[in-house]
Amino acid sequence: MRIIVFLICLFIGSVLHAADTNRLDSLLNRRHFFELKRELESSTYANLPVFKKLYYQVFLHNFFHDLTTSNEEISLLLEKYKKQLTDNQIGNLLMKKIDNHVKLYQYQDAHITTQLLLRKYKHALTSEERDDVRNSDLIWKGLQNVPPQTTTIDSETQIAYRGDLAGLMNIPVSFADSTYYFVFDTGANLSVITESYARKSNLRMLNVKFKVRAITGLQVHASLGIADELKLGNISVKNAVFMVFPDSALSFARGVYTIKGIIGFPIIEQLQEVRISKNNRKAAESGGTMTIPQTAVDRNIRNFGVDELLPVITVAYNTDTLAFTFDTGAQFTFLNEPFYHQYKKLIDTAGKSMDMQIGGAGGITKTKAYRLQTVEINVAGQPALIKDVSVKTTSTTPKDKLYYGNFGQDIMNQFKEMVINFKYMYVDFVPNTPTP
Repeated sequence: MRIIVFLICLFIGSVLHAADTNRLDSLLNRRHFFELKRELESSTYANLPVFKKLYYQVFLHNFFHDLTTSNEEISLLLEKYKKQLTDNQIGNLLMKKIDNHVKLYQYQDAHITTQLLLRKYKHALTSEERDDVRNSDLIWKGLQNVPPQTTTIDSETQIAYRGDLAGLMNIPVSFADSTYYFVFDTGANLSVITESYARKSNLRMLNVKFKVRAITGLQVHASLGIADELKLGNISVKNAVFMVFPDSALSFARGVYTIKGIIGFPIIEQLQEVRISKNNRKAAESGGTMTIPQTAVDRNIRNFGVDELLPVITVAYNTDTLAFTFDTGAQFTFLNEPFYHQYKKLIDTAGKSMDMQIGGAGGITKTKAYRLQTVEINVAGQPALIKDVSVKTTSTTPKDKLYYGNFGQDIMNQFKEMVINFKYMYVDFVPNTPTP
């Protein structure tokens, strides 16, 4: 009898343990990294086997931008615990190792790891993932002899930015003796420049061709160019990588609105901290000041992460904490398919059905949506109000299926100052000074 009871206890224990790890796996698969971190640090998982805890920590350290630690954990798992991992898990680890190398500007290591993934574990990837990995490897292979990007900040720097026709932030970017205004966009995976301005800026062109999926879901053919040095105010950035797009891919409304270039995530994150304050002038003269301190400051806030090359911020709505992508290149905030499904009853009742147009590199696409008059949220402990917000009912990009919305300038502009910190991983907001 004791043996039977003992076996039953073992069975129940194993089922409960499987359920526990299934919970963690579900959070990981849905990119709920903030919640995954809280769960993993709770007493519930205090006795989790070492290799399983290491596995989840790989993704958390990657998301919270501790890239070297993430790579060290991957090496330990593959050296010491490889037999306890499935091929799918090894494939996931190699994918994350590639991402770590890219963010560390170790392009050759990213290429070598990609080749290992495709040679030994391609069966662990979906056909779409294999295509994306092969396409991305054209970039890493093309960059493998390019030195890592470096940024030098000798003193605090202030840069005046201005709004363009679409209301996007544009900052002056200097190449040798020429200066052009480029969009400042945390949502851009890599920096971008048009073919004509790549020539004007004397970028060093690489013989690399690949495809890029734009925000519209459409594909754009691109190549690569290297800025040996560019300057943002008195900040020097060397070996900056740009995707080079056809001029037509960054031209909208039949040429009425065009973009010369975009300063994206890899350049922005090396600034470590960016403080963006608006001026008080009329909308037609919109603009403000961007301040980059010489040394980043810790404000003891942890509400920010990076999924691959996409910034993510936590937003409080009612009693829920939701993850939004964070995009200074978006004029308006919009809500994604997961938000619609989670609050479907409310949206179907209070929302107005509409067709939503989404624009980006590659053109315009339409999706079915609802419009809500107001949505009250809280960010970094500060209340904010989203007005006339669109709620998408379907996804136009893969990440739309994972995140509840995209955080735009309409929220940022409700505050006196916004602080983006990549060293301590937070976004903070300074309220406007009350009018006497």
